[in-house]
Amino acid sequence: MTTTFSVQPATDFSVQPAADISLTQQLLAMTLGVAQTHALSVAAQLELADLMKDGSQSVTALAAATRTHLPTLARLMTMLCHMGVFAETAPGQFSCTPLGALLQSDAPNSVRHYALLMSGEWFSHAWPHLIQSFYTGTSAFEPIIGTTIYEYFQQHRAAEAVLHEAMSELSIQESLAIHEAYDFSPYHTIVDVGGGHGGLMATLLRALPHGRGILFDLPSVVDSTQAMSMLEHFQERCQLVGGDFLEAVPSGGDIYMLKRILIDRTDAEARTLLTNIRAAMGRRGRLLVADPESHSLYGMSLDMFMLVMFGSRLRTNAEMQELFAQSGFRLTQTVETCSTLRLLEAAPV
Repeated sequence: MTTTFSVQPATDFSVQPAADISLTQQLLAMTLGVAQTHALSVAAQLELADLMKDGSQSVTALAAATRTHLPTLARLMTMLCHMGVFAETAPGQFSCTPLGALLQSDAPNSVRHYALLMSGEWFSHAWPHLIQSFYTGTSAFEPIIGTTIYEYFQQHRAAEAVLHEAMSELSIQESLAIHEAYDFSPYHTIVDVGGGHGGLMATLLRALPHGRGILFDLPSVVDSTQAMSMLEHFQERCQLVGGDFLEAVPSGGDIYMLKRILIDRTDAEARTLLTNIRAAMGRRGRLLVADPESHSLYGMSLDMFMLVMFGSRLRTNAEMQELFAQSGFRLTQTVETCSTLRLLEAAPV
């Protein structure tokens, strides 16, 4: 009897469809998102966008100005062109696109320091442990580093300086967007809780000649040279108060501002803060929360960042309504702005 064996190839060498290859490349590029983060950081560190502010430059000139390795810099420029940050106007000749102009130090909407911040080694330590946050619902940064992120910055002043520069950059454009989107004229005294160096307060007082302000933050923040300088023209109308908003906030305000404050607070901390504001506020007072929206790719990415670093999150309108209700407030209106922020106005119950 003769036995016939059918031999099958051990591996399928069929050609993958072009559409599948494109999807593979797309997903593989996503897995290397960290490369894009650090490419932007290097561009910011070398101030490449500033060097092209007045027109296109050759990669040879850019390498000479930055004292970098020419062939390696050429590779970076090619990648940044593919990302849409720069454009190659002629072989070896590069210019800024409108996107790349946002990396210029003095651009009106500059995010140069934000690019530096997001590539910092203080953040890179926590990201590999993001999975732990999904088991615990808490920060992965704290158990890895051994301190909260606030304590870390207090111990690393160079990192803290980059943080403050990045937040100041965002504050300028976001403050203008808030002023354009919301009518502050009915309010006599504005209290900016966690107001940093006073960028938002300066914008509002400049637009409201009869308004008064209270800038409230940690003593080390409100006593800083930056805060003094930002508000020096409003000394007669603005009071700088130091303290901990998880303990108490100043009374006497007609409207209380929280810009980018609740997003890095847990629900328990957020309830404590809102309850403190409610206790300090009169019956006719208002609360205005300005936080990034959560439905864009930026918002969703920032939500993951808040989780791994702070154990917090960007909240939906429904989640904010619940938080307000637990703290003695009710949501009265939602206002979109021309920035990444949306405004939630609340009144005391």
